[in-house]
Amino acid sequence: MVISQKYNVIDMENGLLDRSIFVDENVYQEELEKIFGRAWLFIGHESLIPNPNDFFLTYMGEDPVILTRDGKGELHAFLNMCRHRGNRIVRADDGNAKNFMCAYHGWTFSNEGKLVSVPGLQEAYYGELDVENLGLVSVAHLDTYAGLIFATWAEDAPTLEAYLGDHRWYMDVQFNRRDGGFTLIGPDKWIIPNNWKNSADNFVGDNYHAPISHRSATLARQQVRGHNIDQQFKPYSTPGQQVSPGNGHGMGHLTFESDEEYWKRNQGQDQIILDYEKDIHPEMERRLGFVRTHRMRPGHSTLVPNMSWLAGPRPVRLWHPRGPFHTEVWAFWAIDREASEEVQRAYRRNGMQSFGPSGLSEQDD
Repeated sequence: MVISQKYNVIDMENGLLDRSIFVDENVYQEELEKIFGRAWLFIGHESLIPNPNDFFLTYMGEDPVILTRDGKGELHAFLNMCRHRGNRIVRADDGNAKNFMCAYHGWTFSNEGKLVSVPGLQEAYYGELDVENLGLVSVAHLDTYAGLIFATWAEDAPTLEAYLGDHRWYMDVQFNRRDGGFTLIGPDKWIIPNNWKNSADNFVGDNYHAPISHRSATLARQQVRGHNIDQQFKPYSTPGQQVSPGNGHGMGHLTFESDEEYWKRNQGQDQIILDYEKDIHPEMERRLGFVRTHRMRPGHSTLVPNMSWLAGPRPVRLWHPRGPFHTEVWAFWAIDREASEEVQRAYRRNGMQSFGPSGLSEQDD
């Protein structure tokens, strides 16, 4: 995270932060400019706009953005703002449309971002309006990884591949494990009274809270499924690693010495899901190799600044900052396309019970 030198808030030598970084409006505004205005941001997934002319509304920081797939299947992302008076053009959360008309004065833009119609172009503007240069404001760069869509406002940004860096090796366990890819279901949306950095930091490496914050929820789930909580839930002593792959990204994963230990640790899942995971292990090993399939299980992960995910029910989070005191949470679920309908229902049910808006673990967080 880049903070101006005028804010003396980070003590690198002692590992201390001044609490003002979570409440100071000036710090927050600088974050919008230097982090959300320059970093690669997660904005959606190809499954959210699967068909030609589909669109999906999202945000980059506090900027409203239209994610579109044009008639030729190409992806675009534009600031949701009319070039005439700054009015928001699209109001629906998603849909299918070739053109977007501003409800204020009727300026109309194609889903490729071009200004295609101006009422009274000849009468009011005498044909002299620079139509060619008044299209929608596009992001500087847009790219995808495993169907996940990222964009940045920074013309001089590194490539997405460079920005993701070594984190891709761990992302693949969640997002590249099957030939058919996955579908992103959602989002569920709610607002929590915290600074966006609290949420990103919680997923990047704070497994320390789990035995306290989540103990009652874990105990209830394990007892319902007939498991011994004292045998299954020992996060302080469970072998694993916290990983810092660069660029501020981070994650934690469990490690296992045998297949027997691996499946014993995963017994807390629904039997339908457990059977499915066993069935796809040969395919996972072919795609990911032995170690990532049999000897590690990713737990929590954050791709700085606005994307996080978990294993198990496979929730994916998109963090939208809403001032220094609030974060808008968008919750999705990553579900394998080639899974049966029964398995997909089990994943959705398991996800909502644990990390949905009213899920047991979500209420703790």
